[in-house]
Amino acid sequence: MISLPLIRYVLLSAFRDRLLLAFLLLGLVGVSLSVFLGSAAVTEQGLFVLVFAAAGLRLCGFAGIVLFTVFHMRRAFDSRDVEYLLSRPLTRVSFLLSHAVSFSFLALLIAAFVSLAVLILTPERGTPGFLLWSASLSVEYLIMANVSLFFALVMKSPVTGALSVFGLYVLARMIGQIFGIIAAGVTIPGGAALSGMMVVIGLIVPRLDLMAQSSWLVYGPGDDAIGYGFLLLQGGGYLFLVTMASLFDLVRKQF
Repeated sequence: MISLPLIRYVLLSAFRDRLLLAFLLLGLVGVSLSVFLGSAAVTEQGLFVLVFAAAGLRLCGFAGIVLFTVFHMRRAFDSRDVEYLLSRPLTRVSFLLSHAVSFSFLALLIAAFVSLAVLILTPERGTPGFLLWSASLSVEYLIMANVSLFFALVMKSPVTGALSVFGLYVLARMIGQIFGIIAAGVTIPGGAALSGMMVVIGLIVPRLDLMAQSSWLVYGPGDDAIGYGFLLLQGGGYLFLVTMASLFDLVRKQF
């Protein structure tokens, strides 16, 4: 079902594109900038550095995964590599699953780099807050890597595909605030219809606002923090849905 040579090909492509090297350099710049900004704090400079670095590296890792996934897939379509591979004894299901596994592995690898950098800056290493933050970050990257694969298959332009993923990510990070506004009451004209639409959208997008919260690194997970069961349920559910949607789009494509 999964093609190991195809997985190796994708990973080699990431190596040739200097994805990990670029992310490591970007991570060093991000940590250095966090140290600089944290030095301006009057008290608890170490905690400020930790929060800045965790938030910045989280966004950098997400951007790296999305850009590589979308541009790699669109480049494969434009260069006719997809048509060549599918002309070989390789089914479309195997083609999709092999790419999904490859991008998921890269997502976990980048999540490990981010977690390691944050772990070095964490005063009390191995705390429950850090472990939950690291696990939720890994699930978040897994979801967004496979969402990027879906948009790369659907959108013909890599820029449009990347921007679509960025837009979904912003919405997923803001959905908690949107629900808070709805609960407080929307008084603008058409507010009821708009609130209903946002509630429906909120049931579809992943709740990334509940994941990888920087406060966990400082204060630990509170009583209202998500658990590992939520991570497994949301991660497994969205990975299944996105994979099925990607497979449906790939199967109906005409080459």
